[in-house]
Amino acid sequence: MLAIQGLKCIYDTTGKGWSIELVLRADGEDAVRRFDVDGAEDAELLIEAFEDSSASAFDPETGEIVFGYEYLDLDEADDEDEEEDEEEEAEESEQDDEDSDASDEDRKPKG
Repeated sequence: MLAIQGLKCIYDTTGKGWSIELVLRADGEDAVRRFDVDGAEDAELLIEAFEDSSASAFDPETGEIVFGYEYLDLDEADDEDEEEDEEEEAEESEQDDEDSDASDEDRKPKG
């Protein structure tokens, strides 16, 4: 599998056809591979898949382009958000206590 570094959408005005060009990283060098696609919609789908993926690769043996995605565990994300909210509330409460102590000192008669 070769890592995909970038995608380029190409419309050939002479041949009136669409293609996608992959920029691949192979042995420290960039290589380019071009594939014909059926139309602009197919090219757009491939570009969106590449942009949305967390990893993408090309398998020269099978000719497959593989897009990988990392999914967020929503339950885990909710737990993290709650923890962050609790930490922020605790920090705000501490700041309010410090502000309150400072204003109490200002009101005390100095002797």
